[in-house]
Amino acid sequence: MNILNWQFFLEELVGEKPISNLQSYIDGMNYSMKDKLFFTEMVNFDVIVDFGCADGTFLEQLSKIKPGVKLIGYDLDDTMLSKAQSKLGKKAIFTNNWYDAVKYTSGSKSPLLNLSSVIHEVYSYSRPNVISQFWNEQVFGGDFKYITIRDMIPSLEMDKQEINHFKDDVRKVRSKTDKFYLDSFEKKWGTISDNYRTFVHYLMKYRFTDNWDREVNENYLPVSLETVKSKIPGDYKIVYEEDFLLPFLKEQVKKDFNVELTHSTHTKMIIKNRKFK
Repeated sequence: MNILNWQFFLEELVGEKPISNLQSYIDGMNYSMKDKLFFTEMVNFDVIVDFGCADGTFLEQLSKIKPGVKLIGYDLDDTMLSKAQSKLGKKAIFTNNWYDAVKYTSGSKSPLLNLSSVIHEVYSYSRPNVISQFWNEQVFGGDFKYITIRDMIPSLEMDKQEINHFKDDVRKVRSKTDKFYLDSFEKKWGTISDNYRTFVHYLMKYRFTDNWDREVNENYLPVSLETVKSKIPGDYKIVYEEDFLLPFLKEQVKKDFNVELTHSTHTKMIIKNRKFK
């Protein structure tokens, strides 16, 4: 990618933290694949750009549900793109150049941009100017009829949880979790005892020990639902929204620590460009 292209796209600032166990990383991303396809029966689209397509598993599954849809995968990781191309062959187009990804939607009547588990990464790994360009140049600067979102985006309400309401849960976690991982997490993000968002943040990542050096440095909850909504221009409207707590996460935390999580950690959303009928 040349310098001109680089200026407009996701800039990883923790590139020195490689994925130590690539297959484990991919398996983790693919675990909730069915839920990531939530929008397929809600809207009609003839081409999709999967932003941050990784190894192409999402597009592979989508091709089985929507065999007539043109598939375009965009990612900056050439290793992932190679895996994706090997997996789908001529069924999809993969590129690390955003201009090319958009160009391949030319002539489409109902293009869709899919943002699945990528917004938190943009915020985690990018400088403020790149984040602004992400929203203004890529997400809302294009000509997509639909924009679909599924990501770890909790409301600011999570921060309002009073310490007295979860201090017993903190005690349970401290008594049962691996001290090494908790210590390294708190060194990076602060104590889990003072803020409910930080507490939940740890419970969302304590299982991912295979790639811990990378996972501990990634901010799973860098942006609020309210902030994301503030980025939506007036010529777009939300046509579907669901805030939820990932069932697997709730069950696993209950099993491991006897802690009941209640606040939504994720958001699913469909946004429509008003200029399309």
